[in-house]
Amino acid sequence: MTRSVPRRATRSELAAVRRRLAYVLFSGAAVAWLAFVATLAVATVAARSLSGSTMMAGLPLAAGALGQALGTNVLGRLSTRYGRRFIMVAGPPVSAFGAALELVGVVAGWYWVLVGGAILMGAGVGAIHLARYVAAELAEESERGKAMGLLVWSATIGSVIGANLVDWAGRMVEDWLGTPYGGAFLLATVAFLLSGMIFWVGLRPDPSRVAVTPAIRPERGASVGAALRLPAVQISILALLSAQGAMVLVMTATPLRIEDAGYGIDAVGVVLSVHAVGMFAFAPLVGKLVDRLGRLPMLGMGMSLTAVSLLLAGAAPYDSLFALALGLFVLGLGWSFSFLASSSMLFASAPPDVRQVVEGWADSAAWTMVMVGSVVSGVLMGTVGYSWLSLVAALPMSFILVLALAVPRLRTAITASRTRPLV
Repeated sequence: MTRSVPRRATRSELAAVRRRLAYVLFSGAAVAWLAFVATLAVATVAARSLSGSTMMAGLPLAAGALGQALGTNVLGRLSTRYGRRFIMVAGPPVSAFGAALELVGVVAGWYWVLVGGAILMGAGVGAIHLARYVAAELAEESERGKAMGLLVWSATIGSVIGANLVDWAGRMVEDWLGTPYGGAFLLATVAFLLSGMIFWVGLRPDPSRVAVTPAIRPERGASVGAALRLPAVQISILALLSAQGAMVLVMTATPLRIEDAGYGIDAVGVVLSVHAVGMFAFAPLVGKLVDRLGRLPMLGMGMSLTAVSLLLAGAAPYDSLFALALGLFVLGLGWSFSFLASSSMLFASAPPDVRQVVEGWADSAAWTMVMVGSVVSGVLMGTVGYSWLSLVAALPMSFILVLALAVPRLRTAITASRTRPLV
């Protein structure tokens, strides 16, 4: 049965519909994150096992990032034409098919099938990334950072559970599939299908139909190109790029770093879980701080934490999982501040009539950075090692931090984007 909104719905009725849709987004995203992190935990290790090369180990993650770059761009445009519900329902089944291909690749020993499946899986995951903007549309202006934070927090459940199910799932099906890596991709296939079912059943009506009226009046004739020239849009996209790039450089190499120190997949799962807690567990609080204290100060906080974390991770003793996990926890926390502050800044500063396309374009650029970083990470890990890799990851963060805080024109534009009146 299709749920609809009465023609003359009261304010309280609309608020109830928005809350229910937010719960559905939260639930479906949590299950999708479980699937995604399950594959992330073993992708580089499985790729190195199949290819016999450390430098080739990061290619499946790069392929997944390419898929996410393509997916967020295409899905952002499709959401403008067909609505937000369409992309949320369409994305997870595509990811499920990709995860199934990855499963075939690791079972049959076909490295390039693993890589191809990663592209499809990433394309569908693009919808889950764009879900934070759907949550923002359903919230009042003063609570949009909190709404994004709650949606991002859904990944805490999925990420922690997914990372810690990898070893169990692998052992359960190892005799059947002939590889300890197959369980993660089988788990992901099932979880992505369940996520799509949650969205298909529960995400009614389309969130676009009950979105809160934007605080900024749409600008007639606005174009994507003009939006991308706005200073606040530019700095928010640069912040997304640098935050994602720094994290992927380190996190692609971390499973290899742990395995080289003599630990197993269970240790990889534990460290990734700690990192995921930093990324997602405090997201609601971070979102509130973004709403209350401002986007630019919280962006500065995020980038500062990220720079510190990279120094901690790079300097961690090679056989100390605790020191490494501490650095990656701080890395996740810095990403949370940077990601939510820049996402909120982008939502507020992009003209509403092209906002969905700009969102897709921005996430596409960010995941292109992830794709490049995944490849570069394998090369750096194989040539200069983990410590120097962490130092390289800190450089873009330092540049963006100085740019955002030191250029008065950017500070003025970012502040104006929050308070621009209706005209």
